[in-house]
Amino acid sequence: MPSSSKELVEPDYASLELLFCVPPTAPKEKPGPKMKKSKEITFVGPKKSLLLSIFLKQFKCSNEEIVAMIQKGDRSKLDAERLKQLLKLLPDDHEINGLKSCKEEKSELADADQFYLNLLEVPSYQLRIECMLICEETKILLECLWPKAEAIRTACETLLTSHRLLVFCQLILKVGNFLNYGHHTGDAGGFKISALLRLTETKANQSHITLLHHILEGSLDASKDLQKEFASIEKKKEELADYFCEDRKKLSLEDVFNTMKTFRELFLKALQENEERKAQAAKSEKRKKQLRGEDAKRLKGEYGKSITFNKN
Repeated sequence: MPSSSKELVEPDYASLELLFCVPPTAPKEKPGPKMKKSKEITFVGPKKSLLLSIFLKQFKCSNEEIVAMIQKGDRSKLDAERLKQLLKLLPDDHEINGLKSCKEEKSELADADQFYLNLLEVPSYQLRIECMLICEETKILLECLWPKAEAIRTACETLLTSHRLLVFCQLILKVGNFLNYGHHTGDAGGFKISALLRLTETKANQSHITLLHHILEGSLDASKDLQKEFASIEKKKEELADYFCEDRKKLSLEDVFNTMKTFRELFLKALQENEERKAQAAKSEKRKKQLRGEDAKRLKGEYGKSITFNKN
């Protein structure tokens, strides 16, 4: 700096210190011990709780929504298999008593316990689930029986329209009238279909020859046609067995027909009972409305005057 300078410029130490000083480091606080999350309260065993949690997660909705479906009988997400699983996972008496006596907040309970608490609020929840399962299994049963009903209808139409069977039966009728000539059955106009099974009971003079053997030998063309018809029926039977996933050798058309006959009777009976129940419910509702109308009239005073009550 030149010695001739008469003025000296001094730095602004106050602003320098304010702007450029190193800020004091705050003492680091030692982290305190981490608070451990309180353990969830549960009255359900670990294995059952795990199975129930896996079961509930597949719905991808809240416990309240699942319970609401059970209360309303909504089977849109509850098929037969899920309902069977749910019945196995219902709370037992020990778990129910523990949940009912629990005084803790609901949020502090495990997820499985919270589901059980919601479920216990539904009246007769087990009966509701069992009824839902019956409805679902009935739906499946009806779907399985539909092709059987169609098969029986087709079989009936085949018997009604079979020309070969008609010709063969006419031949048997003529043979029967010939053998019974002079007797009261010798001029029959027809015979019961069960008589076909007795053709092997009429024996010829030669051993091991029956009336059925003779008819088939004497009417070769008719027997071949009938044989073709029976082969066609056997083929249809095999197709039916494959369709129903049954054993071809064990499937009995007689059992199928008897099953459909019995189910038809049960089906029609159930329809009739449903109609009677609806009529009874309508009658009961009509009676309730009538009683309510009578009660309303009774509240009015005699001769149309209203009853007044003194207010004290």
